[in-house]
Amino acid sequence: MFLLRLLPPLPREISLALVGLVFGLFLTVHGARQAYAEATGVPGTVTVTDCVPATGGPGDLWQDGWACEGSFAATDRTVDVSDVTVDGVVDTRPADGTLPALVDGPGDHTATRDGSGSWKIPTLTGVVVLGFTAWRLRTVRTLLRGRRAAPATEPAH
Repeated sequence: MFLLRLLPPLPREISLALVGLVFGLFLTVHGARQAYAEATGVPGTVTVTDCVPATGGPGDLWQDGWACEGSFAATDRTVDVSDVTVDGVVDTRPADGTLPALVDGPGDHTATRDGSGSWKIPTLTGVVVLGFTAWRLRTVRTLLRGRRAAPATEPAH
């Protein structure tokens, strides 16, 4: 963060706005995907057949835990999928061998864990970050206007 202060005001504000835009969009999209899965998914359980440790690999950006897979059975018995991968990292290996989950339909190969509203925190955080980014873009616009309005003074030779 210290090196960012060494930049002139306009490039610094543009850089911070871009970082805010990317981070805010990432959080908002992540939360929206979870909300969509909870709203439209078929609820059921995944009977876990295999869990392997997930410890800091390229696909595990958030935490150490377990990457699990198994078979999915819908609560209302309308959908059965024999081979699904549980989306994300499970904190603790399921003791009873089952996880509550949601799938889009019989052709889905990824089960989203039923978070019961876990989408709210990333989505709201993303919206707040995007709000601050919009404010920062206003600052960039003001700096650009000030730059255009300043007379171009060239050194005399």
